[in-house]
Amino acid sequence: MIKHKHWGKEGVTPLMVTMLLLSLAVAVGVVVMNFGRAQVEENAQCAINIGVHFSSISGQEQFCYDAAQKSLRFTVENGVNIKVEGLIVNIIGSEKAETLELNEAKMMKAGTYVGKVAFDTAAGGQIKQIKITPKVVLYDVEQICGEQALVVESVKNC
Repeated sequence: MIKHKHWGKEGVTPLMVTMLLLSLAVAVGVVVMNFGRAQVEENAQCAINIGVHFSSISGQEQFCYDAAQKSLRFTVENGVNIKVEGLIVNIIGSEKAETLELNEAKMMKAGTYVGKVAFDTAAGGQIKQIKITPKVVLYDVEQICGEQALVVESVKNC
């Protein structure tokens, strides 16, 4: 009878140590997975190559500034991989910057969009950079693909 009491007390400690080790392993796993997810989100890019580019006619990219109408004119062609659901246009002038969302700039696969965006150089200053970023929907989630943006730093007059 004395042996039986002694044996019961020794069994509790290894069981507690096993549970403690298991909970420690789970905690370490959760921490590692969270760091991994944060790293993936930080380096996230669009999972598909959209292939957006400026149209070119007779070797001339279709992008210019119309000083008379105070607007940027451009023609963008979509690639063959995915529909574009809109464009975000960032205009950086010497005096101010503007961001415009063009939700009407929807392009089917291999489609084309002719755009016109108002920008007054008298108020915004000389145009230093224009960035046109495509928006797509992947798995029912809208994604803005900044790494596939079209960037223009030298804008010619129309």
